[in-house]
Amino acid sequence: MKASTIALRYSQAVLALATDRKQHEQIGRELDRIATLFAGSDELRALSRNPKFRVSDRKAIVSELLKRLMVSPITRNFVMLLTEKGRLQYIAEIVAAYHDQADAQAGRIRAQVTVVAPLAELEAARLRTVLQKMTGKQVVLEQQVDPSIIGGVVARVGGRIYDGSVRAQLESLRTRLRSPAA
Repeated sequence: MKASTIALRYSQAVLALATDRKQHEQIGRELDRIATLFAGSDELRALSRNPKFRVSDRKAIVSELLKRLMVSPITRNFVMLLTEKGRLQYIAEIVAAYHDQADAQAGRIRAQVTVVAPLAELEAARLRTVLQKMTGKQVVLEQQVDPSIIGGVVARVGGRIYDGSVRAQLESLRTRLRSPAA
């Protein structure tokens, strides 16, 4: 089974349960913490992928980890189920699918915004307002810093890219200067 299919099925199940209990925001934050922890640890990634670890050993380690993270029973049971079924290696994809579905339910859309330096709150609010007018949805900004864009903003929203970077403008100017005059 493909990772995207697995992620979709598991994320739908946990989102439905979290929504029924009106805990979808909390569960999302808890899943983020767990996914971040796995992404940053070679040992945890090996635990989730390496077949030489017995399921009972995996469950014991993950259970202790979840106690330390102090997650809700829904999150704990869900992550333990992933561990038992050998699906823990897909935690990042499952969490991303969870957020996509939760955003769709709430009428939100995520915008991945690339900037040279982190935006001040006023700048972020202005950009959020512009993107909300363009999409007709509530926008959640996720900032990424990349000095190579030189200046401006590159926004990825719902499969579309709006490139207002200085780098893109310079590339466009370079292309126009190289082409023969009409």
